[in-house]
Amino acid sequence: MSAPAKETLLHRSYWKTAAADLYSTRNLVFAALMVAMARVLALIPSIPIAHTRLSFSFPARAMCALVCGPVAGMAYGFVEDILGFILQPTGEFFFGYTISTMAGMLVYALCFYRRRVTVVRIVAANVLVNIFVNAMLGSLWTMMIRGGGYFGWFVPSLTKNLVTIVPKSVVLYFFFQAMLPILGRIGVLKGKNDLIRPW
Repeated sequence: MSAPAKETLLHRSYWKTAAADLYSTRNLVFAALMVAMARVLALIPSIPIAHTRLSFSFPARAMCALVCGPVAGMAYGFVEDILGFILQPTGEFFFGYTISTMAGMLVYALCFYRRRVTVVRIVAANVLVNIFVNAMLGSLWTMMIRGGGYFGWFVPSLTKNLVTIVPKSVVLYFFFQAMLPILGRIGVLKGKNDLIRPW
């Protein structure tokens, strides 16, 4: 999925397009479908891995970020997290976790939106989300809610998140392999390459 020649994340055209995609009817419909998919996937029992568990809502988030971009993706993250708490509440609500969902969407979008999907980008996206969003930000929110020292929460969280990087990358790889050709045929990807490349 190649971007226009020489376009980078620092180009104004990238962010202009990303902002415009927030108001695209097609993207709003697609984002709503991904919210519904994320809620359905969240019903699937998580898989225990070592001392943590792998849940399955992240493929819908990654797919929405890929199609809709960083601006619409963060809006999606806000809606999906709030709606998820309303429909499937787990513990008390804390807005920090909404920020984490939005930050995760931003990372996925920066890795996939208007970019060729590659194995390296899939792994990098999960590394960034797991370490900087789930472990670092998540530990901050946990400390604010439950007290204690930051590193007392961060170290076990980092360990758990490192364990799930490879399984999440494998799941996302096969999910993209199945979905990208379909999205390419229906024109959602705007003519971008619908094949996953190694690099």
